[in-house]
Amino acid sequence: MEFFSEIITIHTADPFDIHDLTESVEDFLKRHSAHNGLVNVYTTHTTTALKINESEKGFFQDLKRILFEELCSPEKEYVHNDLSVRDPKTMCPIKGHECLNGHSHVAQMLLGSASETIPVENGKMRLGRWQRILFFELDQGRERTVIVSFTGNCV
Repeated sequence: MEFFSEIITIHTADPFDIHDLTESVEDFLKRHSAHNGLVNVYTTHTTTALKINESEKGFFQDLKRILFEELCSPEKEYVHNDLSVRDPKTMCPIKGHECLNGHSHVAQMLLGSASETIPVENGKMRLGRWQRILFFELDQGRERTVIVSFTGNCV
């Protein structure tokens, strides 16, 4: 049994930015000669999410509308954005640069998960026909970190 991991850096551009990580994860598995086991994809941020779903523009437009316009609009009031009552331990370390991103945290909790785990057989992820590994930026464009790890046998 072997274990290895790598960091993938993603540069997001918008408050709702989606990156398909499927090919990056496939490349990671090939580089390490992964054969049978599990691959895990994990985001280290509380305002991003990882989900397995279809990579289709109409679906993304629907999700953005429902998530950011109907459920978690940035224009709504969030206690998280009231800096007079917010826990100081959760404040940004740069004074005067506090993110008013209550909507992003709520959207992450509704959308999903910080990680996805996919079985690997004979060097290939066992994704369904339309399934892709999707990274969702839910806050603002910036550099993001995703950790990809594999546990299993290599050839």
